[in-house]
Amino acid sequence: MSAALVAFMVVSPGEARAGDAPRCSAWRAAGKGYEKLELRTCAQPEGDDSEAEGDDEDAATTVEIKSGYEDALKVRVELVTKGGTVEQLDVKLKNGENAAGACKACRSHDDVKSFRVTTQEGAGEGKDATPEALQKVAGTNHMEVLARDLRLTDTNAKRLERIAARYHKATKKRLVVTGGTRTPQRQAQLMYDKLKRGDDVVALYENKAAATEVRNAYREAAARGEKRKGAIRAMREVIEAQIGRGTYVSKHLKSGAVDVRSWSMDGALEKALREAVKQEPGVTLMDERDGPEPHFHLNLL
Repeated sequence: MSAALVAFMVVSPGEARAGDAPRCSAWRAAGKGYEKLELRTCAQPEGDDSEAEGDDEDAATTVEIKSGYEDALKVRVELVTKGGTVEQLDVKLKNGENAAGACKACRSHDDVKSFRVTTQEGAGEGKDATPEALQKVAGTNHMEVLARDLRLTDTNAKRLERIAARYHKATKKRLVVTGGTRTPQRQAQLMYDKLKRGDDVVALYENKAAATEVRNAYREAAARGEKRKGAIRAMREVIEAQIGRGTYVSKHLKSGAVDVRSWSMDGALEKALREAVKQEPGVTLMDERDGPEPHFHLNLL
């Protein structure tokens, strides 16, 4: 994101009068997974007694968010000012423009350097947080489940079903889910096969540090002359240790990702899937069709 926001409205010299339009930054799109959200900040004119929802009376910079999603959603917005101050807002958004609160740390309407959007369900997770229970997910009229084990939280199961329903509406075809929850053993086997083929797993996985640890275990096992079974055991032990400290090399390990069959998708079908995913806030799609088991990977966390 750029280091500064460009004001799109200019006021005449001198002090702003009550009733004057506020000075606002340009609208800026949120990051991947929230492409249909836009944010801007506005400086309220002096003498304006109106308040944004939940603001203090003296808050001078308000936050507005425009949502292109049809359904209401709860998000956490993390604002970073040019001075490095971080401020968070928990807001419920409806379709259209929303008053999201105030940036109390902002010194002007263009003081926000960057911002990040996450779901409130995923915000503030820590060792004391109570995880949402997992449930087995079966096929529906819109979705066929071929995965050995597909367990998701109720929240993520509903998100996946909405994606499948949109895809089915656009194509008249069911979404085929081929991968779901993985054990450390299965994750180690998959990563071993990728490394054996010469794939760059550090580039492939989002958690680079965790992927590097698993890759190093593979290399050390190879240096010891370990065969497949011994190397996978060493890699599995690293993955289990990572999970013990709350680190996951793949979101499949924490039931937060699914794989979708891609081999039968032509251009129109792929476009329909991408649009169905784009309509679901917080879900991202990764194209993993280069490997021996081509698929689309959906991150739900």
